[in-house]
Amino acid sequence: MAAPRVVGPRRVLAGVRWALSLAARRAPAWFLLTVGTSVVLALVPAAQVRAVAWLVATSEHAGFRAALIPLVLLTALVGLGQVITSAENLIGQRVSLRLMRDLNARLAEVAAALDPHQVTDARVHALLDGARTSTFQLSRSPGAVISALSALLAALALGAAIWPFSPLAAGLVVLALVPNLVIFAWSAGFQDARFEEAAAHGARFRYLLDQLVGGRTATELATFGTGPRVARDADHAHSRMSQIQDRLYALLLRGDLIGGLVTAVLLGGALIAVLAEGGGAAGLSAGVLGVIAGLQATRGAGFAVGDVIAAGPVIARFRQVRALAEEPARQHVHPDVRRLEVRDLTVTYPGAPAPALRDASLTAARGEMVALVGVNGAGKTTLVHAVMGIVDRDEGQVLLEGVEADELSSAQRFARFGLVTQEFGRYEMTVREAVALGSPREDVADPEIWAALDAARAGAMVRRFPDGLDTQLGPQFGGVGLSGGQWQRIALARIHLRGAGIRILDEPTSAIDAEAEQEVFAQLRESSSRHITIVVSHRAWTLRGMDRIYVLEEGRVVEAGTFPELMAPGTRFARIFAEQLAG
Repeated sequence: MAAPRVVGPRRVLAGVRWALSLAARRAPAWFLLTVGTSVVLALVPAAQVRAVAWLVATSEHAGFRAALIPLVLLTALVGLGQVITSAENLIGQRVSLRLMRDLNARLAEVAAALDPHQVTDARVHALLDGARTSTFQLSRSPGAVISALSALLAALALGAAIWPFSPLAAGLVVLALVPNLVIFAWSAGFQDARFEEAAAHGARFRYLLDQLVGGRTATELATFGTGPRVARDADHAHSRMSQIQDRLYALLLRGDLIGGLVTAVLLGGALIAVLAEGGGAAGLSAGVLGVIAGLQATRGAGFAVGDVIAAGPVIARFRQVRALAEEPARQHVHPDVRRLEVRDLTVTYPGAPAPALRDASLTAARGEMVALVGVNGAGKTTLVHAVMGIVDRDEGQVLLEGVEADELSSAQRFARFGLVTQEFGRYEMTVREAVALGSPREDVADPEIWAALDAARAGAMVRRFPDGLDTQLGPQFGGVGLSGGQWQRIALARIHLRGAGIRILDEPTSAIDAEAEQEVFAQLRESSSRHITIVVSHRAWTLRGMDRIYVLEEGRVVEAGTFPELMAPGTRFARIFAEQLAG
């Protein structure tokens, strides 16, 4: 995951090629127009120097009338420089806008293609967040490259224009490029070294800020009175990020002062050389103007090339992000899974002192409903995630119709499952869009949406909405507010629409009242003949109709059987649910 060193010449050139090819692919016409205007703009100062020399020489030897032609030319060059500068800025903004859209689209594609292991990796999250906040800088990197090349061309052209009057001054003007290049290369190395750390602090700051403004979390924090504590934590994270940035700016300031001093000495030497080498009034005027213009050109070239070097780490990180995920394989939901067999699964989370799951086994056939029960932390969700391949297992097997699940691709494996968890997504979209997320198909028809909503006992609710399936959900975009139970029914509708061979429901009705819960489970039983259904539940009455119940404790399956079998005196199951069953 560590990024390679990005401030070496090869890495800088790789960044240059990447930036230019990006602009050429995404906005070819505007890219060519940018290059053309930049080349013209780079040559204008040198042309002005030659025009001044011509003007002074002509007026000195041939009079006012003869000097009108170089005067008009010089005026035209000054006006052309003003017009092209303005046009170049507008064209650059247009290219940057298009590139930002493309970069954000690429970033979204990568995020969508990540597998669950990558999604939960803190370093991957920091890398993604850092890339997300760098898209503006990245969108301007082709412009920075073109500006750098243009500024270098301008400095060289000015050197060529000054050369006839003072070769030494010309050499010093070009040499004045070097200090700023060195300073920015040095600062880029520091930026690269601290990128991940700064990105991690930035990601935490944005996360905490989201909790303060998000509807559910903000309400909870307000009732607890702990919003200020989260605000302090957010400020601390932002402070840590700012400290890194402040140190970079301090280095840049010191470097800029040193670079400016060295540049001033070199250009001062160029002025002395112009005076010493003479060349008459024309040579002196053109030489002085060339050196002053060279001061701007070399500073501009230094900053522009410095921007390219400084963008190197950001470009390298974005290319790392692009390498995180391959083109996502399209899922084709597998509706027919006849048998699931889990053998001796053991799972240990990274950094944990002991396994969260030990030697867990279960079987289920199509048409069966099986349950996983146990106290909090017993290993139920870990078992579910290990079966689906969301977490890695240390040992054991997951067999889908006799085939080892690890032999399938992630897309093929997930295509056999439909999952609803306690922390289901509350997608603030239209009803149609929110339900259609359950299927990878792009051609989901409205009758299918309605059938899924009816199966989740949410159809009547949606029919009362003002715009039916087109109703916007959630308050963030001015939509209909839903209760926790209503959101949960929308989540259940996604599973019914998906129609995968194995349905896994982790506390699927935790936010629904008892009457609605009975309706939901009745529908699950009605459709159970076409699926393997695995339910994680803490409510005893929902377990009565299960074909088999697995009891987990401390990561182990300690009991298995039907509801009547497990209700025998002295069983762990009976002790867990004694209070509910007594009521």
